[in-house]
Amino acid sequence: MYQNNVTLSTQILSRLHVIGINHHQTSAEVRGLFAIDKNQFNTIATIAKEYEIVSLFVLSTCNRTELYAFAENSTILVDILCEASGGSKNVFDEISFSKNGTLALEHLFKVAAGIDSQILGDYEILGQLKAAIAMANAHQLIGPIMHRTLNYVLQASKKIKTFTSLSSGTVSVSYAAIEYLKLQDNIAEQKILIIGAGKFGRNVCKNLKHYFNTNNITILNRTNNIAADFAKEAGITADLFENLPKQVKLNDVIIVCTNANDYIITTEHFSENDHKVILDLSVPLNVQPTINAYQNITLVDVDYLSKVYVDKTLAVRKAALPKAFEIINETSTEFINWLNTYHLTAHLNEWKHKLHELQNLLPAACEMNKVGDINACPHKKVQQTINKLATQLKTNSHTGCQFINSINHFLELN
Repeated sequence: MYQNNVTLSTQILSRLHVIGINHHQTSAEVRGLFAIDKNQFNTIATIAKEYEIVSLFVLSTCNRTELYAFAENSTILVDILCEASGGSKNVFDEISFSKNGTLALEHLFKVAAGIDSQILGDYEILGQLKAAIAMANAHQLIGPIMHRTLNYVLQASKKIKTFTSLSSGTVSVSYAAIEYLKLQDNIAEQKILIIGAGKFGRNVCKNLKHYFNTNNITILNRTNNIAADFAKEAGITADLFENLPKQVKLNDVIIVCTNANDYIITTEHFSENDHKVILDLSVPLNVQPTINAYQNITLVDVDYLSKVYVDKTLAVRKAALPKAFEIINETSTEFINWLNTYHLTAHLNEWKHKLHELQNLLPAACEMNKVGDINACPHKKVQQTINKLATQLKTNSHTGCQFINSINHFLELN
């Protein structure tokens, strides 16, 4: 039994734990050892119920695997996660983190808002969090307190998205390239060459199609069939990599997304009369910098795009942090206040049931009742009484008197 309202939230939150690994401590390779898929979560759900855990969910993305739960201690959660993932507990103990109580709550708020993301303000995490919650819900592993906790967390995330600049602007080099091309003339009418059909090159191609509504794109890749397969899927053109010199001549915009150890495009590919825009998005650089010497050729590299677009955006996002934390503090305070009155919920529900029983003992409404009058609706009378009682209980600790007053109020309505 909880001692009093003052310490109630502390006692409840003492059971909230988060354990896991994320991009702050580990590499992607190590994080992959503890990743959780749908089948593995089925195992987690089974084990959790054996431990009689009511609320538990796992947030598993490329940047993190974190388990949130109301439980006796974090050791149980580590055992559950390692058993389901097949990862070594000894390794996990060396690289993991564990938070409890208000620190765990704060971490959840920050994760949902994108504050803890690898790229500040990355809002993709919210969809991943909702998917994790849905999976836990399907296994009936979101209890009433966790449900309300997540409501407040999602509410704060939405406010931060709406009222701050934490998730605004360009944060990826592939999108920064699009922002740069928007400043050029008639890009949609230009012939565009993408060199490199890896994940980066594919993202660039998809962004080009989306923002410029163009299919006038040719893609090359050292492995020709990879370029051909993607071109068929994307509705663009592919050519053989050995035709690179010809394609450089034919196209107006050239975007290089390769990871070669040396330059694949040099001054030899151009003449003084060529008009080109070249974006070298490779690390290390795969376009010879001296090409900039040609008067009609514009060459920009990944450092330029990062400095002009990505860094500028991150500065704006960092400036939004104080307002974001203000929203988190306000919302978490509201949640703490709700926790401090949580024990009243059971009493109010029981009292509501009793009032309905009492209503059945009272005489039926007479012909003088007005249609729509609250006195003519038993359910409205009960709910009005319960609402008033809830307000009084939050401000007055003399519960006995408050329950007696609620009966008097109810009888007056009748």
